[in-house]
Amino acid sequence: MTNNKRQRKKESVVHLAVIGMGTVGTGTVRVLEEHHREIESRLGCRLELKTLCSRSIRKHDLSWLRHPVEITHDWRRVVENPGVDIVVELVGDVKAARAIAQAAIREGKHFVTANKRLVAEHGMELVERARAAGVSLGIEACVAGGTPVIHAIREGLAGEHFDAVYGILNGTTNYILTEMERRGCGYQEALTEAQQKGYAEPDPTFDVEGFDARYKIAILAMVCFGQPVAVESIPVEGITRIETVDFAYAHRLDHTVRLIAGARRRPGDKVEIFVRPMMVSRSSQLAKAPGPVNCIMLVGSKGGSTVLTGRGAGGEPTGVAVLSDVVEIARAIVSGSSTSTPLGYANWHPVKVARAGQGETAAYLRLVVRDRPGILARVAAILARHRINIDSVLQEPAHSKHRLPFVLTLEPTREKHITLAVAEMARLPFMAMPPLLLPFAQLP
Repeated sequence: MTNNKRQRKKESVVHLAVIGMGTVGTGTVRVLEEHHREIESRLGCRLELKTLCSRSIRKHDLSWLRHPVEITHDWRRVVENPGVDIVVELVGDVKAARAIAQAAIREGKHFVTANKRLVAEHGMELVERARAAGVSLGIEACVAGGTPVIHAIREGLAGEHFDAVYGILNGTTNYILTEMERRGCGYQEALTEAQQKGYAEPDPTFDVEGFDARYKIAILAMVCFGQPVAVESIPVEGITRIETVDFAYAHRLDHTVRLIAGARRRPGDKVEIFVRPMMVSRSSQLAKAPGPVNCIMLVGSKGGSTVLTGRGAGGEPTGVAVLSDVVEIARAIVSGSSTSTPLGYANWHPVKVARAGQGETAAYLRLVVRDRPGILARVAAILARHRINIDSVLQEPAHSKHRLPFVLTLEPTREKHITLAVAEMARLPFMAMPPLLLPFAQLP
């Protein structure tokens, strides 16, 4: 469809195609079917599902659809169909998603995706292609599922200058950590339960090692700061080393443990960006997000902190975000206007990623040792050599002398100094396992 034809499209029907009928694809179609009257009332025209595409489409029971639709296993037929106005890509695989995106935009189709990796790695490319082709690009579902964080940044807070963004961006890890805290169970037990409830994949590595959150914070950095960040430059640490005892110590400090993804401005037009488990004050909104809920804190220089909380995963919550993009684009089609820039900025400037360990932080250091005289003296001597002061020493009772945990809280100092000291401690002969270092989150 040419740009002029698209702008003149005043008729009462906008045609939609969905590629990918997994959890999110099915959830998106179900939301559209169940809420079609409300969606069309908001839109002012009919939004009609024209085509469904999946490699296994013949195996799907589609008897619940209101009207018959075209079905195909070949996505090329979808993007080349002149009757399709908006292509929704929900296939998961980033190589296939990029090919679909490029082809759809080339054919003059508006394009919506929930693929966080596609946007984090190729977002700027897609924006430029869409701009050149005169089509719209929707990415709301890429971060925090049904929580409209990208729209809030791009539209509701467009006049703000963001100093930082922090978030609990992965529902799987938040469920595991909050269950360990609530019930006092171990990591493996909480993970198994998350898998049984469908919150965690059979292979949970992508979530529990922090990789999912890394893609999402890369997107949020782009939208907040107008600075694209290479995903592989973001340091990442998962939650697999967190133990039940860490919550006992954290509570004594009026804190808890959460996997935090963060990006914040640093002097010299730099951005510090990370994903790691941290000690979070129990009074913080980020500490209060339960189970699989996502929570994002936007820190502005004028309006202060804005916190958005909601379900961050699941077919139907994510489907709501997908359809919010579809409705926005459909409204623009009908009015002959254009939608906003999907990543929030018309122009980009290169980012310098601040080197890890440059800032000062207070820290929680958990050591597990084979008990013997003189342990604390040797540990304190190492810290002293690296100019690190101990704030407190904590030890929970009733643990085995062969695997005895105790905790040091450290006064604020350069994290690179702490890292060097911890590496030296790890070589001590009485260490039963490597030390665990958790910074105290510096949140508003």
